[in-house]
This record gives sequence, C-alpha cells and structure tokens, in this order.
Amino acid sequence: MTEPADTRPKREGGLERLLALRDEIKRAIDYRSFFLRYCPNPVRPSGTRFHALCPIPSHAHTGKGSPSLSVDTSRGLFQCFSRGEGGDAFKFYELMHDVSFAEAVRGMARELGLGAARRKPPLAQRAAPDEVEEIVAGFEPLAQERVEAICEKFLAVCRAEEQTEGLSYLARRGIDARTVRRACATYFPRRAYRRVMRRMLDAFPVQELQRSGLFNRRAHLTFYRHRLLFPFIIEGRAVYVQARTTAAGVEPRWHNMRGSVPALYNADSLAELPSGAVVYLVEGFTDTLTLLTHEFAAVGLVGAGGLKAEWLAPLARFRVVAALDPDGAGVRAAERYEEMFAARGMRLARLALPSDVNEFFRHHPAASVEFTLLTEAALE
Repeated sequence: MTEPADTRPKREGGLERLLALRDEIKRAIDYRSFFLRYCPNPVRPSGTRFHALCPIPSHAHTGKGSPSLSVDTSRGLFQCFSRGEGGDAFKFYELMHDVSFAEAVRGMARELGLGAARRKPPLAQRAAPDEVEEIVAGFEPLAQERVEAICEKFLAVCRAEEQTEGLSYLARRGIDARTVRRACATYFPRRAYRRVMRRMLDAFPVQELQRSGLFNRRAHLTFYRHRLLFPFIIEGRAVYVQARTTAAGVEPRWHNMRGSVPALYNADSLAELPSGAVVYLVEGFTDTLTLLTHEFAAVGLVGAGGLKAEWLAPLARFRVVAALDPDGAGVRAAERYEEMFAARGMRLARLALPSDVNEFFRHHPAASVEFTLLTEAALE
C-alpha cells in the first residue's frame, strides 16, 4: 500500500517543531535549578560544577557510595562516572523519567511554560515565598552566622547591579543618595533576577538559602517582586533583610527573610551619637531615611506595634521622641510605649504630626525648622 502523500511532510513538520521547542528550552532553562531539583544535596561545588549522588533510577545506585554524578551547570551537561553514562539535560530528563526524547522535550517545556504546553506557573508564582504552614513543617532555622554571611553576599551581589531605579524611587520620596549609601539600602532590577539567583546558588548550598528564607522550596529566590532591600545592620554586619516593592498595586508591599526582626532599623548608628542626643522613634524605613536625609538621628520600627522591651536599653542615654503615624495604630502604640519607657525610668516624648514623617517633610517647605520647634516643645 502506498503511503499517503502528506504523511512525510507532517512528520518533518513535527520534527521541526520539536527541535524548535528544544532550542526554546535551551534559551530559557536555568540548568543549575534544573539539576538541583533532582540532586538536592550537592557536594564539592566549584564554580559552575558540582558533584552529587546519582539519582538516575536505571543506574540502581545504593545511595551509600561516593558521589558519582558530575554536573556542569554552565553547559547543562552531566556524567555518571560509575555507569559511564552522560549527556545533556534532555538526556538526563529521559533517564530520570524513563521517556523518549520527544516526551522529554515536551515535559521540560511544560515545566518551563513554553510552547503549546504552557502549563507551568509564571516566574512570579514560582518565586513566591512558601506558605506559613510549609515553613513551619519544613526547614530548620539557619545558624545566625550563616544568615549573616548570606545577607552580606546577597547585598553585595545586588549592589553590583544597576541601582538607578531604586535610587530614583527613594529620591521621589525626598531621600538622597548619600543617605541611601549610609543605610546600605540596595536595589536590583527585575531583568537581573535570574543572574542574582544564580550567583547566590553558586555561593551557598540551596538548603542554606532555603533555611534562611531567601529561597523557597522550588529553589527560587523569593525576592522577585520586592527588590528594594533594607538591611538591618548590627556591629557593621547585615543580619536581616526586608524588602519593598517599587511597583504600584503589588500586595503585600513588604517581604522579608525568615525569622523575626532582630533590632530597631538603623540601631547600629546609635553608637556614634553622644549621650543626651535627640533620637526619633518612627515607623518604617522611609520615615527613618527621611530624617537621616535632614540630619536628624532616627531609628525605625517595622509596624507601629513592633517595639520590643529588650530594645529600650540602648536608648536609655538619649532623649527619645516618638514621631509615629497619626492613625489609630500609631496613636495607640505611642501611648503604650510611653508606659514601657516610664516602667524603666525613661521618658518618651511624643510629636503629634498631621501626617507621617516622610509626607510631612515632602509637603512643608520649612519642615526641618517646624520639626525642630515641635521637638523642643515636646521635650519641655
């Protein structure tokens, strides 16, 4: 029987589409994240290479021997020296799932959300922080010294990226570049997200990044929508990072690493101040940086109710003035803090501003003078 005339062209067309999809995958895939999904405990990482126990089912490893799998994440290649088998990421997928090349291409395309098989969640969803119940049931907290190392590296990596968008965002709120540098506030643009993620994966085991809260269970950097970073500095080292979105309509507006806020924001600067200096207690990073821009000493709370009793001791040698937001939460917090200070033999003065600190300085031409006069009246 003669084969129908249109069968061969259809097969050729199908092969062309398959190869085109393969090439699209090569352009989109992050090889390191791909291989780490199957090899979550790499050893001897060195640059773009790592070794791991071979997970390929057909190789039938016991899991008790030496790591026999070598992975080159820059080229997407693997080699199992124990079984003498290797190849590219597509071959690895074939072996892991016991499928053909065509099925491997389509499966990988689905996972990347490419081609006709666009089923994988978008990057924003893959980068989303883990749910609270996942965190509680998941990784143990990381030792503080490792958290500090991750924070320092994360800021250094992000600082190497273009800072213009972040500086412009803060400048529109009246915060100058000198203050931004002093506070070590850092930004990275969205286009640098994958590069920042890869550099962090090159520097630390993925499990440590996940335990710190910087990465989620999908081995993705969670700071995707929130790229303006505000570090908490203690004794000259970043110990915690909280970040803000610079895009309108994104909720929540804030995102942070795992764990609780370790101190008042900008508390490290208190060591430079003389006893008896006026220090303002304000809400948030923007209000803190606004006052620093205008040469007022300030420390910030994360939320109106965020002051902890153990943070009062470093404030005891200063004249502390609360300048919290004039909303209900701010007023109630200021009243409670007055009692907290009084219980320790300290005094907390209060300013009654018509708006938050940042808005006050942006809308009052003589804001610094007015602010000083209000402070003098509150301290009398």
